[in-house]
Amino acid sequence: MVSKGTRRTGLLVVLIVSITLLIIGCTSTSDEPKGSAGPNGGGSADGGSNVNATGFPIAKNKINMSAFAPQSANIADLNTNWFTKYLEGKTNIHLNWQLVPGEAAALKEKKQLLLASGDYPDIFMSGDLTKEEQLLYGQQGVLIPLNKLIDQYAPNIKKAFKDISYLEKAITAPDGNIYAIPSVNECYHCQFSAKMWVNTKWLQKLGLTAPKTTDDFYNMLKAFKEKDPNGNGKADEIALTGSPTGWHTDVETFIMNAFVYYNADNNYFMMSGGKLATSVDQPGFKKGLQFLNKLYAEGLIDKEAFTQKSDALSQKGNSPDTAIAGAIPAGWFGEFTDASPTATRHKDYDPIAPLTGPDGASFTPHYIGIGNSVFAVTNKNKNPEAAIRLADYLYSDEGTTLSNFGEEGRNWVKAEANDKNTRGTAAKFKVKETSYGVGQVQNDHWNQMGPNLRSAEYRETAYAASQDLYTMDGLETRLYKATKELYEGHQPKEEFPTDIFLTNDQANQVKQLKPIITDYVKQSMLQFIMGAKSIDKDWDAYVKGLKDSGMDQFIQIYQDAYNKVYKK
Repeated sequence: MVSKGTRRTGLLVVLIVSITLLIIGCTSTSDEPKGSAGPNGGGSADGGSNVNATGFPIAKNKINMSAFAPQSANIADLNTNWFTKYLEGKTNIHLNWQLVPGEAAALKEKKQLLLASGDYPDIFMSGDLTKEEQLLYGQQGVLIPLNKLIDQYAPNIKKAFKDISYLEKAITAPDGNIYAIPSVNECYHCQFSAKMWVNTKWLQKLGLTAPKTTDDFYNMLKAFKEKDPNGNGKADEIALTGSPTGWHTDVETFIMNAFVYYNADNNYFMMSGGKLATSVDQPGFKKGLQFLNKLYAEGLIDKEAFTQKSDALSQKGNSPDTAIAGAIPAGWFGEFTDASPTATRHKDYDPIAPLTGPDGASFTPHYIGIGNSVFAVTNKNKNPEAAIRLADYLYSDEGTTLSNFGEEGRNWVKAEANDKNTRGTAAKFKVKETSYGVGQVQNDHWNQMGPNLRSAEYRETAYAASQDLYTMDGLETRLYKATKELYEGHQPKEEFPTDIFLTNDQANQVKQLKPIITDYVKQSMLQFIMGAKSIDKDWDAYVKGLKDSGMDQFIQIYQDAYNKVYKK
């Protein structure tokens, strides 16, 4: 699943499947992009005589490459890992791992230290390379351009460029070069992950149907709060709760999209006719704040929803004896209630469709994009042709399956005739329990590390998923079907791309402006919703403050970047 991205484009695929279930500039005198791979771009002077252009092994004589990666707590030992050893046997490339223990901050610090010191590896296997890093170190010559190498040695990557319309543009720097390759994970339900989950058991008891409009939603919340739907004779029901720290568990996003297209993860951007604007100064945004303020003032929103951490939300979702939460926003129910194989509370909750507001708006945020890239080849690499062929293999169906799920027969088996995928058609393979879940230490696969290609086609057709929606084995199917039936089609017709390169100057300006704007919008929203500021009296001052924070300049930076890529 995603991203979070991305809230990440989200929950890891292994969880979904297994619970069920990152010097010198180069020049060219040709018409190729500046620094296209060749001897001056880090390519082998002899054209890679030790490298087979096609077939396996990749290297005729064994090659050693140093490779940077995080030291995952879920992988026992990358050196002895089954897939690492399989990969070496298949490719004749031995990886000397440079592993970084700790969290994302440690990975970032070590990566930047290596790049700045010159003590960097032959390849970044999982480097979490930002667009700013790609452009900076690419133009310095540390990361070599991959365009020509991809064209000559990477048919799987080239095919992905054709199959995924946004991919090549998303990873092409303003100078025309590709400096790094991402891990693609087109998680369909993650693209529409700002869902609202409602206790349908309570709806049935109260004789209500799933709300379709904001008025319906208001009436449902009042009934949840006042009519004892859990039947314990206590006024302990929380009509609507959430948390600012989980995967789309904030209460604002789902509700605000009934008034205006609102996507906080994409800088509050909205687009029409190729022109960029912000949603947070629109009349619809003001009306959305008024509605949220009404819910809060009447006690229909949990007063802790804007401050509590994810674990506090889970405690409410998992309240002993009986449910106390009526409606909860989340990318999936595991954000607020037990998702173990024997759990049952989650069966009482189903997502509802995006609400229709008083002016007819009915949006859902659309989270789609690549994010940071993971694989790059440095100018220290003596065999860049072999390196790109290695990445290309990891983009194949076989490489993706083995790196994510492990060994055939032990971790997964070929599907049987009656095994269905999330689309309900014939699956290709079935993952066994030995593929493990998040939090479990294993040594069979790379646990989503490194470049791989989990396209929508692969995710939705390759592996088996139970068609019994309310079992954990059927989780992926349940999320897919809910997204297809309720959320698809509610995204705006025109969207600003989440993946877009900025020049170094633009990136520096954004680093200054973004935290100021984001903090201002978030704090203002809370003040309006909780009543610390009057929406009627203080709205004009808020809009002026938004301009003073640099929003117009911020929008223009991204408009210029968009025009350079998409308006040629």
